[in-house]
Amino acid sequence: MIWPTKKLGEIIRYAFKGLMRVIASRKSTISNEVSTPKVTIPISQSTGQKAQRPENELPAQETIKTEEVAASFLICPIQGNDSSGAPLTPYTVKISAVLDHSSTAIDPDSNRHWGKNAKDQKVKAFNGEIGEGAQCPQEPCGYPKKDGGEFFQNKEINYVGVSYDGGKNTLQYDGHAGYDFSYPKFTPVVAPADGKLYKAAQGKDLIYGANWNTDGSFYIVHENGFVTWFRHCEKLADSLETQILNDFTQFCAVTRGDVIAYVGNKGTRPVHLHFEVRDKDGEIVDPYKDKLWK
Repeated sequence: MIWPTKKLGEIIRYAFKGLMRVIASRKSTISNEVSTPKVTIPISQSTGQKAQRPENELPAQETIKTEEVAASFLICPIQGNDSSGAPLTPYTVKISAVLDHSSTAIDPDSNRHWGKNAKDQKVKAFNGEIGEGAQCPQEPCGYPKKDGGEFFQNKEINYVGVSYDGGKNTLQYDGHAGYDFSYPKFTPVVAPADGKLYKAAQGKDLIYGANWNTDGSFYIVHENGFVTWFRHCEKLADSLETQILNDFTQFCAVTRGDVIAYVGNKGTRPVHLHFEVRDKDGEIVDPYKDKLWK
């Protein structure tokens, strides 16, 4: 059979268009297979059915990682250098007293609070080490290990203890609600994280009853709900003092790393900075145990 030339041309055009559509469709399929990652959907052990995961939910490992990053927000509140000349960190700063985990409000088996009310002739550190013994004749009360030896030999922190009461061989101190950083008077204190700084008014501190006038106490309210407390400071930085003066309702916005105050001994004998971290409910937390340091 002989096709007319015109008819034959139309058949060839239609065939060519059909072939191009097939090629284009195949390219699209290949592109989707390459660009779309394969998702493995877990099988429920109880039902045998494919478990459904919300579209915006991350795998468990990634979720934990994000929470860990969000939790770590504090830098060392003491400005200075260690013996090697490197800037101080929470793990190289000199610590003379730890937060006591024995029979205090942070102890899940205790119904006591802090300070004298929580004294039990024992001090327990965040790493589980314990100092204990007979009631000490002086305040503050620190205790040695039963088998002797220094505390924190694994260097979890740079514990130095109190020089006149056993140093590294005595764990300080019974009922303590924070960490003491042993540095000379007028050593700069820096903001450990962004927040709003207030002088502590009388009646504001429910842990020790401290305030600015008697103990050089102030606190910073951070954006994530945590509050850091500072005691025994000699003075605030001049730029903050001129804004707050005696107005305890006035706050100053501070940024992580800003010099905010200076170490002193207001309300105490030895010169040091007492540092606490409290959660959004006002409860004391341990920044080392809870990994709050950056």
